[in-house]
Amino acid sequence: MIDHKFINTPEMKKLPFVYSILLLLFLANSCKMDNLDFSKLSKTMNLNPEVIAPVAKANVTVWDLVQSATKNNVNQITKDPSGLIQIVYKKDSLYNYNVRDFLNFPSQQTLSSGNTVLGDISPGDILVTRSITLSDLAGVLGGDLTLIKQLDGTTNLFPALSFSNLSAPFNLNQISDLTSVTISNGSLGITLENKMKVPVTIQGSFFDLTYNKEIAGFTFPNVAPNQITSLSVPLSGVQISNNVELRLSTFETPGSTLPVIINLKDYINVTFDLKDLKISSGNMKIASQVIGGFAGEFDFNFPDPAMRALTTVLKNGILTIKTTNNSKLTGAIHFILPEIKKGGVPVEASIPMDGSSTSIDLTQANINFSSDPAQPFNRIPYTYSIQVNGSNGYVDFASTDYVSMDIALNNLGFQSITGDFGKRIIDIAPGNFNMNVDLLNKINGSFKLANPQFELFIRNSIGVPAAVNLNFMATSKEGTTASLDPPVFDIPVPANINAGIVTKSIVFDKQNSNIVNFIALPPTSQISYSGKVNFNPAVPVTMQNPNFLDINATFALDLSMVLPLELQVSELAFKDTSELSGNYKKIESADLIINSQNGIPLDVEMQLFFLDSTKTQIGTSKKTKVLSAATIDGTGVITPVQSSQTFSLDQTEMGYLRKAKNIVFTGTVSSPSGGTVVAPILSDSKIDLNVVIKALTNL
Repeated sequence: MIDHKFINTPEMKKLPFVYSILLLLFLANSCKMDNLDFSKLSKTMNLNPEVIAPVAKANVTVWDLVQSATKNNVNQITKDPSGLIQIVYKKDSLYNYNVRDFLNFPSQQTLSSGNTVLGDISPGDILVTRSITLSDLAGVLGGDLTLIKQLDGTTNLFPALSFSNLSAPFNLNQISDLTSVTISNGSLGITLENKMKVPVTIQGSFFDLTYNKEIAGFTFPNVAPNQITSLSVPLSGVQISNNVELRLSTFETPGSTLPVIINLKDYINVTFDLKDLKISSGNMKIASQVIGGFAGEFDFNFPDPAMRALTTVLKNGILTIKTTNNSKLTGAIHFILPEIKKGGVPVEASIPMDGSSTSIDLTQANINFSSDPAQPFNRIPYTYSIQVNGSNGYVDFASTDYVSMDIALNNLGFQSITGDFGKRIIDIAPGNFNMNVDLLNKINGSFKLANPQFELFIRNSIGVPAAVNLNFMATSKEGTTASLDPPVFDIPVPANINAGIVTKSIVFDKQNSNIVNFIALPPTSQISYSGKVNFNPAVPVTMQNPNFLDINATFALDLSMVLPLELQVSELAFKDTSELSGNYKKIESADLIINSQNGIPLDVEMQLFFLDSTKTQIGTSKKTKVLSAATIDGTGVITPVQSSQTFSLDQTEMGYLRKAKNIVFTGTVSSPSGGTVVAPILSDSKIDLNVVIKALTNL
């Protein structure tokens, strides 16, 4: 409430209540008093017992009145192209959501490949060769072969020979690549080259002396002179040591039909080729080699179990990989993350097998979580191979030896992410605001605006469909409340993560909300609000239509209210209180004659309440119409109305005035026909006033 004290000018001293009544006429001190001409107020008291004097003239437009009534917030009052006065209230960032709170991102992630057994290892091919001369055969087999020695260097028929059921040993060079191993897979290639002048048939075995067992047997029938023939024996689950020999069980030849030169240096050559070996265990020299074919995937865990990530771009992050190796092999693991890329290139690293670690900067790395068809989300695949160093000495090995990798993703910062974020509900925390419109602050009672509008402006760059359930509650100075009850509305969604902010406005009017009653309080105390945003309410999320979010995304609500002054009011009350000063003892009664041409379609009545020093009411004046409303026809045309109204204070009321220390000015405003007609308040509508005072004095 604004209290008014009167200025002690000579004019005001004479009739301060006249000035106050004029204030009431201009909407409780809402007009510019500079427009009133007080020069015509008489400064000299006549001896006549009745004084008649002009008080003021005024030609005031609605725009002047409204601007004065809203002097603290002039920007809140505008007019539309037709001149209709509008109250405009705007509140930016009514709700501004911190998008970083939308998803709960992990700052670190610990992953492990688990123990991966090395499996079989390859020593490379092992070749053992033995040449057996006629002399060697004669020395081991004896018999008829001893006669050959006598024919050495001569040309004779080569005799037919046959030796069987032998166990004739011929030593082989010790295998230098191993001491003892178990072959899980591979083959033994055996080749016979006949450098004798007669066909030969041999049968024998590749024999392990350490384990005293045959590794593989062979038969080469009727091999012609200078012929080379081979066979292959598969090996699986075979133990072999480095101490082996060739054992012949059969040696036969049909001899020659023609004389030949007999030479004891003629020979057969037997080659044993251990090929494509896979060793499951043993003691051996390790050849430099690559053990490949390892692959797997890590499950990336988000705090929210409903989160199904498809892709992400990291703002920052560090990938640290450390190996555990329980074998005696040395080398490095070549580790590849094919779906984590920097600059379009998969992230890869070479990690020593000695237990040290390797770190990789993941700033601006792109991660694809969706490459696994079995689970196309929250999964990171990897592949790796082991580059084994060759050893100088013998190394114990078992296929059950293993390596493992412990992977830490630290200092993770997410720039953007796509996926299925699940159904999420965020609360719009309760808040409130005050419209702080001076014109409304002067109103007591309720009124109705015919076409108020309440508009929400949505700014959004979160790629998630959502429905907003938002309500506003208005509270009047008397504590009465009204709810806006707007419908649930959807937010706009950008087309893709690079589309930026999209906007949308939602207009609530009398067709889709309770705004007429909401504004009719009026809400001069506060407007409170609260609500919920329901993300992914119904639309299915797919890889082709995923949710997406940039960490710098925006989701905000701005508010605007446009209140065109198309009033439907009945006895809408204005009230103001002022202190009184001055001497009224010689005035017995007074009439304020208001001659007006009113172009505003509002009836105005006024009444005074007289208060003592304790602000206790001691009397009242009569309630009197002071302005008659302009008329409005069926097409909305406003016609000014000429009227002459008299506001009177009789002797009793003047007695109240003389005793009063404070005076309450009240006025009521009604639209035409007792408030049943909507009154448009146009900026160029005006009031022409000619105010005359008629006072009865007691000299």
